[in-house]
Amino acid sequence: MPVLRVMKNGKHLCTVGSDDVWSFTASLWGEIWGPEVSSLDVSGGSKCNRNEESDFLIWEMPHELTRLDRITFYFEEGSESLPKGKKFDPDAYPPEEPKIEMSFPPTDEDLTKLESRPALNAGLSWSFSANGAQSIEVAPDIARQYVHLHLLWDENRPDRLRVNLSKTSLREIASRSGGEEIFLEYLLLGGTIEIAVGV
Repeated sequence: MPVLRVMKNGKHLCTVGSDDVWSFTASLWGEIWGPEVSSLDVSGGSKCNRNEESDFLIWEMPHELTRLDRITFYFEEGSESLPKGKKFDPDAYPPEEPKIEMSFPPTDEDLTKLESRPALNAGLSWSFSANGAQSIEVAPDIARQYVHLHLLWDENRPDRLRVNLSKTSLREIASRSGGEEIFLEYLLLGGTIEIAVGV
């Protein structure tokens, strides 16, 4: 069974082990508006208890990244989490007051207001590499303002990790219409993914 070991700038950040979860995800994202340069979430669903209930476990959420940070994901043999994931506590994540009043679902006017915000991360870029291959440079822009790396594992296919790197616009997110898929592959045990953050 596998673990996902996450390193930041060469130092251990966390390890998610399959002893504790039936699935886990790691997501890294950035947008032109900021203010964060990029952010990382690592979470998973705990093994079901006798009532067939599963808890949402958190290792990092959100973990803010800055310019020149380097995140490396190792998908490798193992089973133990380090540290153990914490149960999600909604009281620890109070909802933020919206910076812009808007309806749900957002109207075209709402989206236009959001798009008109200052681009604090206009120069944001990532360098992405899988298994040490030549890196792919990816950056948000005016047309597609978000970059997103999503790693997904579940115990139904324990030997592989789904890796998806994409760019999307605010309007594509609002309409759930997809975006530009840059990289989509299954990483096998022993594989690595690396993102270097630049701005």
